[in-house]
Amino acid sequence: MAEFHFLNTVQPKQVTSLNLPPNHSCNLVAKRKIEVRPNDMPILQPDGVLVKVISTDKQANICAFLRICGSDLHNYLAGGVGGRPVQYPIVMGHESSGEVIAVGELIKSHKIGDRVAIEPGLPCRRCINCKEGKVNICLDMRYCGAPGSVGSLSRYFALPADMAPHIPDHVTWDEAGCIQPLAVGVQIGKRVDLRPHKTLAIFGCGPIGLITAAVAHAYSARKIIAFDNNLKRVEFAKKYKSPLTGKPIIDHVFHIKDLPTESLQPKQQQQQQQQQNGSLANKLGENGSGGGGIGDGEINDHEIETLGDKKWEQAKKIAAEFVEIAGLTAEEGVDRVVEATGAEDCMLLGIAIAKQGGNYLAVGLGHIQTNCFPTLAVTNKEINVMGITRYTASCFPSALDMLSRGVVDIKQLITRTFPLSQATDAFEAVAAGGDMKVVVKNQEGFDN
Repeated sequence: MAEFHFLNTVQPKQVTSLNLPPNHSCNLVAKRKIEVRPNDMPILQPDGVLVKVISTDKQANICAFLRICGSDLHNYLAGGVGGRPVQYPIVMGHESSGEVIAVGELIKSHKIGDRVAIEPGLPCRRCINCKEGKVNICLDMRYCGAPGSVGSLSRYFALPADMAPHIPDHVTWDEAGCIQPLAVGVQIGKRVDLRPHKTLAIFGCGPIGLITAAVAHAYSARKIIAFDNNLKRVEFAKKYKSPLTGKPIIDHVFHIKDLPTESLQPKQQQQQQQQQNGSLANKLGENGSGGGGIGDGEINDHEIETLGDKKWEQAKKIAAEFVEIAGLTAEEGVDRVVEATGAEDCMLLGIAIAKQGGNYLAVGLGHIQTNCFPTLAVTNKEINVMGITRYTASCFPSALDMLSRGVVDIKQLITRTFPLSQATDAFEAVAAGGDMKVVVKNQEGFDN
């Protein structure tokens, strides 16, 4: 049904009269193989706008950017993300902003020269999910850079005008390209139910993890703790400062390693000992403070200890240490958990560190379809486990508002820039893990 957005197949004269240069685009043609080459110019529709993406106007000193996202990196390295394989070739990219250079004949909301962001998700607006307001899980979604769709890592991009929100003049182009990940951060806040004075644990100190922390800080979270296995990202997260206070946003940033897989001790002996001493690790586990018992029909098979059980016991022990250091012992964990890595060990730690009745949100995407998950603890601690897909309709306006008011600062996350002609170098830089957010300037590296 999304095809209804692209009914016209002939380029209108307001575009052909511009005599635009070739639409060079970043084409992923195989795993870890990119070709920057001219693609077809997108067709401007009557209800749409044509955007000069990531433009640099030396006379007006206008500079916009596109940022490489984690899902783009998954596609580049592994040929897919979240169980969705890439269909080669594919134009990559979905975090973009730019300047309107042509408008459809039905458009009155935009004009040539407007600064706009590009909403990468185009729902069909006709399926049952769209009708229920769940446009992020549209049954016929067109999403930039996703299989079956065209990304925005190109010199020009066309889209419906209502999907190209205006950027306030005082919001810099650096910030404008980060509106999409900030919108995801807003949706994370909505899904996990961030509220003032709540405590939050974030697993993963990449861009989405840090943006989530920034949103939580703007929402007046009482305490934020974060975890990562990359020392560079841990150090970066410790220095990520609030535009409101000038102090670090995250209260405690922990460096974590893979969970050990050996048994701590015979499980029956261990449980008896923990129940006797009322340890914090036991309270964070499947029993909770109330000492949850065996449910109806459950078999008491303590002699069976799977690999997942061994890792879970280790997760409880390690989580208890983090809780104590963060000063959350009396609360027995945090109110909200955002798991932004997709790693099984972080899932186990996330459930362990969530307090009873807390919310756990799965954000991170990995390459495998299944993971070991502590379902008994989820039940006995009554943890609300949720997933998330991208963002909903109100998130872009909220993200723009937060940027406009200066309550979040995402300029700190940008660490390196490349011209579009060096797209391969840009992706390799992200893959190396030394940069937080890499920027591609789509109009640079060409003769015209």
